[in-house]
Amino acid sequence: MGLFSNFFQKGRPLGAQPHSGWKWTLSANGIPTADFDWGDVARALDGLGPHDDSFVILEQRQGKDYWFIQSAVALAGPHAGEYVVGVGWNDGKGKHYVERCGGAGKAVDMFRAAWQGKPLDFTGFEDQSDLLSGDS
Repeated sequence: MGLFSNFFQKGRPLGAQPHSGWKWTLSANGIPTADFDWGDVARALDGLGPHDDSFVILEQRQGKDYWFIQSAVALAGPHAGEYVVGVGWNDGKGKHYVERCGGAGKAVDMFRAAWQGKPLDFTGFEDQSDLLSGDS
């Protein structure tokens, strides 16, 4: 269990929570906007489908530090057709990314909790940090 025992604490990765004072940017299907509300986020999530260009990202950025939650529908593999929710952040200690597959309701619940600044529970998420590269 090595990495996970150090990375997770009570089902939540350390440092993985959104920042209450940081502004949000919404990207729906590749179109970013800074002027939106929860209704826009909910409509974007509702519009997700099994297409290469169908995704939703809520992102916060402060210099080189960032936090994001994203969702898309898996196109292939054992989770084809399921919603994938991923959360990533760079906190000065490195880049991190966790994800899990599930239903549309779970994706909406995670996005709503992030939007409302509620603590996120990452039980069942897998560490995929090794997928991240570059210095962005």
